[in-house]
Amino acid sequence: MIFNKIIKNVKYYLLVFIVLFVGVFLLHNLLDNNNALEQQKIEQKLKEEHANAINSAKAGLQVYATIVSSIKSYTKNEATFPDEYQLQKYLNDLLKDINFKDSILISHVGIDHAFKYVITPNQIDPKKLKGVSTKSFISKKKIAALDRLMQSEDIELFPPINLREGWAGFPFDFSARNNKNEILGYVAPVINVKYLLDYFYENNDAETYVHKFIVNDSIDFTREAVHNNTEIFNATEDAEYYKNFDVKDRDYIYSSIQLFGLKLRIGSAYKVKPLVDKSSTNIAYAWYALISLLVLLSLYQFLKNRALNNSLHDANDLVLDKNKALEGNLLKIQTLIKEIHHRIKNNMQMVSGILLMQEDEYEDENIKKALRDSQNRIQSMSLVHEKLYANATLKEVNTKEYIEQLLMYVEDTVKYKALELQKEIVIIQELYFDGDTSSDLGLIINELVTNSFKHTFREGRNNKLRIEIIKEESFYKLIYKDYGKGLADNFDFKSAKTLGMQLITILTEQLGGRLEYNKSPDSTFIIYFKPLEKSFKA
Repeated sequence: MIFNKIIKNVKYYLLVFIVLFVGVFLLHNLLDNNNALEQQKIEQKLKEEHANAINSAKAGLQVYATIVSSIKSYTKNEATFPDEYQLQKYLNDLLKDINFKDSILISHVGIDHAFKYVITPNQIDPKKLKGVSTKSFISKKKIAALDRLMQSEDIELFPPINLREGWAGFPFDFSARNNKNEILGYVAPVINVKYLLDYFYENNDAETYVHKFIVNDSIDFTREAVHNNTEIFNATEDAEYYKNFDVKDRDYIYSSIQLFGLKLRIGSAYKVKPLVDKSSTNIAYAWYALISLLVLLSLYQFLKNRALNNSLHDANDLVLDKNKALEGNLLKIQTLIKEIHHRIKNNMQMVSGILLMQEDEYEDENIKKALRDSQNRIQSMSLVHEKLYANATLKEVNTKEYIEQLLMYVEDTVKYKALELQKEIVIIQELYFDGDTSSDLGLIINELVTNSFKHTFREGRNNKLRIEIIKEESFYKLIYKDYGKGLADNFDFKSAKTLGMQLITILTEQLGGRLEYNKSPDSTFIIYFKPLEKSFKA
């Protein structure tokens, strides 16, 4: 049986563990999905920033392309190919609404790759390159590419270079031709990278994101320099150079732009990669652990209470069985007690009957009165047993009914037929005393009433009797009035010789009370008493 209970409890624990396991699995998936969503938001912000970076780069390069296209149209459509002063004037007119300052220079190089002239918006040949051959510092590969370019109508964007002027630039080269379409060499507008990237950084969140710019998948550049293993003529470093930040290559996202034959690759990443806030996840797991603990504790308490209830139920069943057995025994005992009361009552009535028979044998009136008094006393006690026999509790006697019946019996025994008696009994209906107390009170009242019939009540007189029992603090008070002339002034209860008065005194003491007598205004006996047992309702 104990083993079965253990198996049954294990079943409940197993079920709860399964539910908790499923719950933590669902919670884990939910939190993972939430974290994945947060990660997607972080990645989406980077993608948006990267898209903005690409658009900014395209916009800046398009501005460059427009400037270079305008210069190409100007050189080709003039009546004669412009000299350095004419080109400088045109350049200033072209750039008057653009804040390029010294961020552009234009070189005219002949077919022999020697500089014809070099201009900026404010200077002519600032580095004295006129007449210098580009072959002295440009690779043969690029010279060959320039030779091919002179035969083409296209504009070609070459990789950025470090200029001797101290800044990094984007060379946009195209064939130099006059209005007769004669090849005169090539024109190389070089536009400052710094302008392009300043334009780029102003339109993007540079505090949060880092960007890298790579040409042809091999050369990276910044606003200040091109990192292509050539000499850098600028001592200033770009604070936003991606190598200044500890960002892994895998954290970048890349896009490429094809412009005038040049592949520009742009990468974007967080300077400090945001982490998904795990505090809510940790709190959720902590709460789930707490709830799981409370569930297990509740289950433990439930099973414990159920086991206790089962034990109490078993104990209650046992008590019910015992109570049924006791009730059976009690019924037998009550039957026996009723039988005892019945037999005592019958025996007392038999004794009373014997006394009544003996009364006829004597002529002496005093003997007859003594026998009659004894008969009344026995009858008062017999009446108590009769009441107990008829009562379901076998312990309590209704005081008012008992005294009313007692008075009727005394009247039938001692009063004269012509004697009229007015009775007033003031006792609440709910007053009950146990058998011993009722017996003592009955004997006292029997003696008082008998005494009144002997000495007070007369034919032709207004005979009146009042019996009252009231509760007064911790005592009960029996008040008896017969409205007669009363006892003698010097009457002493303690020294009284009559059996009746002696019985009244003894029974009063037995009830733990005291006896008082008032002659005026009415003859009144007052007996204070305490019930022998509190088996009544007041």
